[in-house]
Amino acid sequence: MKLKGRKEEMVHNDVGNFFYQSLFEFNPDIVYFVNSLGSLEKMNDVFFQKLGFTYNYEINTIDLLLPANYIQLYKEAFHKVLSGIPQNINIKFIHKMGRIMDIHLTMMPAYIDGTIQGAFGIAKDITDHMEAVKLNTYLANYDSLTGLPNRRLFQEKLEQAIIVANTLNQKVAVMYLDLDRFKYINDTLGHTLGDKLLIQIANRLKFSLGDNAVLARLGGDEFGVLLTNFYTQQAKERSLNIIESLDKPFLVENYNLFVTTSIGISIYPHDGTDSLTLMKNADSALYKAKELGKNNFQVYSSSLNAQTYKIFTLESSLRHAIELNQLELYYQPKVCPNTYEIVGAEALIRWNHPEWGIVSPDEFIPLAEETGLDIEIGNWVKRTTCIQNKQWQDANLPKIAVSINLSANRFLEQSLITNVVNVLEETKLESKYLEIEITETSLLENEKIVFSVLEGLKGLGVKVALDDFGTGYSSLSSLKRFKGLIEILKIDRTFINDLTPLDTADSNFIAKMIIQLSQQLRMAVVAEGVETTDQLEVLNNYNCDSIQGYLFSKPVPASDFEKLLRKGKLMPEEMKRVEEKFTDHGKDFKIILENPLNATMTLTQIRGNKVELGTIDILIEEICTKRLQFLSDIKLAVNHAIILELKTKILSQIVKFVGTIISIKEPKSNVYQYVLEYKIEESALSTLTSTLDNFSALLKENSLVTECSFVQDDRYAFFNTD
Repeated sequence: MKLKGRKEEMVHNDVGNFFYQSLFEFNPDIVYFVNSLGSLEKMNDVFFQKLGFTYNYEINTIDLLLPANYIQLYKEAFHKVLSGIPQNINIKFIHKMGRIMDIHLTMMPAYIDGTIQGAFGIAKDITDHMEAVKLNTYLANYDSLTGLPNRRLFQEKLEQAIIVANTLNQKVAVMYLDLDRFKYINDTLGHTLGDKLLIQIANRLKFSLGDNAVLARLGGDEFGVLLTNFYTQQAKERSLNIIESLDKPFLVENYNLFVTTSIGISIYPHDGTDSLTLMKNADSALYKAKELGKNNFQVYSSSLNAQTYKIFTLESSLRHAIELNQLELYYQPKVCPNTYEIVGAEALIRWNHPEWGIVSPDEFIPLAEETGLDIEIGNWVKRTTCIQNKQWQDANLPKIAVSINLSANRFLEQSLITNVVNVLEETKLESKYLEIEITETSLLENEKIVFSVLEGLKGLGVKVALDDFGTGYSSLSSLKRFKGLIEILKIDRTFINDLTPLDTADSNFIAKMIIQLSQQLRMAVVAEGVETTDQLEVLNNYNCDSIQGYLFSKPVPASDFEKLLRKGKLMPEEMKRVEEKFTDHGKDFKIILENPLNATMTLTQIRGNKVELGTIDILIEEICTKRLQFLSDIKLAVNHAIILELKTKILSQIVKFVGTIISIKEPKSNVYQYVLEYKIEESALSTLTSTLDNFSALLKENSLVTECSFVQDDRYAFFNTD
């Protein structure tokens, strides 16, 4: 029995030795054994490979591997191990060449004959892991392309700035920047070039802003700027500096690229007291800046809430507009100034939205371009125009060319020529009855592609018109380079507005020279925006080929244009803005205000859903029983599902009108005149009638009314229109 036990003990030791040997030889990490005095007695090969040592005698204690500030931590852990308690610590080793290594160290008691004789150490090199952690932290907070803070870090810095500003009673400005033409450059020249351009833009913005601002890339072509401890005027000045800094072209791979930016600004605490609200409101102001023609800045105001809500609902429902048959083409005739015959038309897209009524392309085409739907919509316009024109011809109506508008990126699409060919073949429309209108911007981009497209269209027999001529960067040089490929010039309406019968007037000079230039180049010329017979007379004297404008007809639906086409001729009538006062079906009161009354409006309910949007400044022109007339620069729809609340002050009393819009006009560009039908209980109507009777009496007596807020005419100037 005694011999048997000794044999079992020897087998057990052999197994233990095997495990210990495996622990040292096959472990991918550093493994060592130290005795109870802390001296190294055994190390595996990985120990020498990882730490740079060659011979055992080069190092005899772990202490020699440790930075001074880690020695105490190691000794405390080692003593605990000698007392039988395993330890796990994060520590640092010094490589023989001086490099610091991040180590996760596990130490276990080493039992020999039942007593602790030292400790085993397993050291895992986590330097690469730490670098990965640092890299992940960087990527989580910074943009990998530009090196700028990303949206996450921007919001974090904004939240910190709000805490400081709240404590010190300071302001914080949030600025959203969106590059106006970047998507076009990306689509045309490729994402690699676009990335190089973004890097240059980021560097220029950093230089423009200096060290006292936080600049971040929020995503795509959108940047954010954070300003602290400033005056409001300084935020505006910074915006101007940014816009000016981008004026000069960027040289990228031998391309001179022009990029502008739109900027939206919100300010703490006036426009929000938390980061999400401030960022949302800066985005609202950015939308307004883009709507107003881009390359400008806008400071947030509460009225932008309604406009932003509208943009949001338009964007979310645009994708289904075609399949739901909501898109529609309107046609505006082009008329010969001598014979008054309809010689052509321009097809203009409209969106008959279920909530917002007729939406103009200025509102939804930019959204289509941002969401990539412009191609699908453009193809729909092309096909629908050709189908409609062929139907008119098959009905024996006069054969005319109908023009469609193409944006710069749509014009430079490689598939354009193929698409035009397919549409013409499908609809059986002769190519001479389709015209394409482009802006000068299209000619300034990639000249090689432009020439190819223009030559392709000319080969098909499709004429190209240069729209808004005279407002571009290099109109004359463009005409010279593309002579013979562009066959029609359209004079921009800005040169038509000030035409006067006096031939010597300076205001006539540009229009006259454009017409003479087009005649020299054997190009047809169209004057757009003609509204008066005086303008018509001047243009006729200059031998302008055709006229387009409200003098003859505004853009009308296809069914109405067909009626005009059947007439064949349109006699001009002087454009008079006679304001048709709506009929008041009530009998109690009617007040027409010589000077409009200041008021506010807010949307309170849409399709039965309550909404909380900001107030919008408006002007009340007339007040009648259960109806009133007001002006606004926000375009709404005649829709009983949209409930509005108007509020004003009359004779020291706050008066509210809650109702729906029943009619809309546009007496001046971007200013809308509405009639609101409001609901009111009989008791409240009696009180309102009494108040308005007193108010009306004061007005008739020309008394000084101090308890009402009037706006002196010109009332349209209230909305900053041109």
